[in-house]
Order: sequence, then C-alpha cells, then structure tokens
Amino acid sequence: MTDTASPRVALPDVSPREERIGMLLVFLSALMWSFGGTIARFIHVDDSWTVVFWRSLWAVAFLVAFMVWRDGWRGTLRLFRDMGLPGLGVALCFATAST
Repeated sequence: MTDTASPRVALPDVSPREERIGMLLVFLSALMWSFGGTIARFIHVDDSWTVVFWRSLWAVAFLVAFMVWRDGWRGTLRLFRDMGLPGLGVALCFATAST
C-alpha cells in the first residue's frame, strides 16, 4: 500500500508585527465576547425577540463597518452583489440559526 501524503502548502510570510496584531485582535475579540453575558444581565426586557433584534442589528453594523474599512464602499457592495444565491442561502441559514 502506498502512503499518499497531502501536498504541502506554502504559508505566506508573516512579519512579527502582523503576528502581534493578529494575537492582539484575537485577545480583544475574546475579551469583548466575554462581556456579553454581563451586559445581558443588565437588560430587563420581557420579550426575548427584542434582545435578538438588537444583537442582530449591532452584529450587522459591526460586520458591515469592518467590510467597509477593509474593502471600501465599492468593494463591500461588490462582495454583496457577487455572493449570489449561495451566499443568500447561507445568510438565511445563519439568520435562522441565530434566533
């Protein structure tokens, strides 16, 4: 029997500065997520759909802001236009899973 190893993929060269920035971003994202439970305890609403609405609204706002920062307005609009039906299907699945 022959051993078929998967082909080796060359990883891009990453500078130490980029690596530190990546670690910092991962740390900060974990820190921000950890405040979610604490913040949710201070919210006094009787309707859970209200919480889902505000969480979804802010998630969209931050994701679109990041996309605009990374790709600009034209790039962001192009990404939404080019995602097509498969992208719309994935978006609907994520929206359904989040409720």
